[in-house]
Amino acid sequence: MVFSSASSSGLAGAGETIVAPATAPGRGALAILRVSGDETARAAARACPGLDFSRAWRAQLVDLVGGPGEVIERGIVIPYHGPQSYTGEDMLEVIVHGSAAVTAAVMDAFIAGGCRVAEPGEFTRRAVANGKMDLIQAEGVADIVAAETAWQVRAARAQMEGALSGRIEALRHALTGLLARLEGEIDFAAQGVANPPGELAARRDAIRNQIEALLATAASGERIRDGIRVAIVGVPNAGKSTLFNALLKAERAIVSPHPGTTRDVIEAEAEIGGMAVTLVDTAGLRPGETPVEAEGVRRARMAAAEADLLLAVHPCNHPEDPDLNALIDGRSWIGILSKTDLAAAPASLEAAGWIPVSLKTGEGFERVEAALRKLVAGGLENVEGAAVINRRHRANLEAALDEVTSAPLDEPELGAEALRAALGLLDELIGTVETEDVLDRVFASFCLGK
Repeated sequence: MVFSSASSSGLAGAGETIVAPATAPGRGALAILRVSGDETARAAARACPGLDFSRAWRAQLVDLVGGPGEVIERGIVIPYHGPQSYTGEDMLEVIVHGSAAVTAAVMDAFIAGGCRVAEPGEFTRRAVANGKMDLIQAEGVADIVAAETAWQVRAARAQMEGALSGRIEALRHALTGLLARLEGEIDFAAQGVANPPGELAARRDAIRNQIEALLATAASGERIRDGIRVAIVGVPNAGKSTLFNALLKAERAIVSPHPGTTRDVIEAEAEIGGMAVTLVDTAGLRPGETPVEAEGVRRARMAAAEADLLLAVHPCNHPEDPDLNALIDGRSWIGILSKTDLAAAPASLEAAGWIPVSLKTGEGFERVEAALRKLVAGGLENVEGAAVINRRHRANLEAALDEVTSAPLDEPELGAEALRAALGLLDELIGTVETEDVLDRVFASFCLGK
């Protein structure tokens, strides 16, 4: 479902025909190139003269030529006729062997046929400009290309399919209706007619509730998109690096029975509970005996402060540590009682929810993994369909909410001005107004050929 049709003035290079690889650079079995623009048929006649461009949406095996009598490659070419294409323009998709030399030669053939190299994201930018999708859906395209976890794929696909766009369009419709009634108040007052008491306020409250409901998904949506940081903290020789390796299922950090082995912060990426997680191993918390140790402890505390979630590791054969208790106070954390193979878990800590585990034998480790999965993905089960995924969405919705909330309904002229500002923010969000700087920011992160 598409809800916007941005002005063609927001279309970079409108009228020019563009070409770019749509697959990652390097060697592979196949490479795909895209061509789009008004002169696609003419460029095809030069680069692949055996193609029947009139047979749209049908794969054709043709020679790709660099010049008269010079066959570069034999590949599959699929023509698409605008507006029934990804960009809304005439298009080609060219499938060749995945050699960098072949790809470059085919690119040169289309450039010789009148194309220029596309800017990053220009194919999708043209799709937005031609009404094939709105700006929020275009961001979903970028997100699904970058997705590395199950939750990221799910959220990006919902955004591409218009789940969030539909909610924004419903908001625009409700806001436009309220604006029309408020502007009508001026004429009604002149004719001695008034709206039923409280009707405008009730409409405004309903709109506020809709915006607030969307904003309530922002923290989870951004967590899905950006991932979270999990820092492992505790006293020296508590088993932090062993836990780090066990969660990664790889020998990433050096493990030693001697305290103070870890002197610096070590990071690694993992997928836990379908979420992108940055695991952070840190130095043990203790007074630094040397400047290097003191710096390691300082960095450990900094890593803990920057983390979204802490894994507090406390060995059963060690007295309770006030520094660790202070570090986790007021934070989201999971307590792990390590080394149960050496000593019994303190009953008081176990009763408080700490998880006994032997990282040497693996006993209890599945409970740690289950608790981490639950906390990492906590609340995400309610983020299905429409969700505020990035900071641009959040910022515009927050600003629109401020405008709606502050609109003085008893002063129609001023109230209407505030509601129009809120509408403008929603229009900018979905891409129905000319916002060249916003378009530039959104598409700057796209890859070539997308």
